[in-house]
Amino acid sequence: MNILGIDTSAAMGGAAIVSEDGLAAEYTLKIHNGHSERIIPAVEQLLADSGLKLEDMAAFAVVTGPGSFTGIRVGLATIKGFAYSLGKPIIPVTAIEALAWQFQNFPHLICPIIDARRREVFTQLFRGGMPVQAAVNCKLSDLLRDLAAVDEPILFVGQGALDFQEDLAQLPQAVFPTSEQIGLRPGSVAGLGLNRLRQGAGQTWYEVLPFYMRKSSAEYQFDAVESKHEAGE
Repeated sequence: MNILGIDTSAAMGGAAIVSEDGLAAEYTLKIHNGHSERIIPAVEQLLADSGLKLEDMAAFAVVTGPGSFTGIRVGLATIKGFAYSLGKPIIPVTAIEALAWQFQNFPHLICPIIDARRREVFTQLFRGGMPVQAAVNCKLSDLLRDLAAVDEPILFVGQGALDFQEDLAQLPQAVFPTSEQIGLRPGSVAGLGLNRLRQGAGQTWYEVLPFYMRKSSAEYQFDAVESKHEAGE
């Protein structure tokens, strides 16, 4: 059983194929703003190198967010196209969940961090790859305050953990992977997808929705204009 997973939610993304035997192939690259131009060639190269076809996939896994609004839309459109044309299910995963799955063997708390801009973060606590709280969008200062009371090691992962490492390192219980290991790997997206497929998870192409966690800047601006209009300004 093969799963193709892709991540276009951040500047570093890519694609991977995972089977029952483990990682079959993985392609990781810095995408920046060229998600739509680079993800399809990455998938084509991945399939060519692995000797597999899209038809060989039992399902497709995709990161639904949080992250780049444009990147998430590109990833969803790509995977939905594959799933629709082949009649295969999609396994949606969040970037936070996939990061926790990647480091599930850490014996204490795992705290994925995604930069939400303006010194805010998207985050969630996990243990053994399983969530112990809901995902939140909060100020970095609030996260540091809440975690100060934790009396066990906390593994901070994700590009946001690297971006805010100086702040997070103020916590005496903070632990970090190396900079080369700290980011999300596409293989973890596919691996988590395979695990969930074994448990019977899977959605049709039209059921899968993005997991933005907050409005885009354009939506905030639109709401502000609407509020002024309603107030008669």
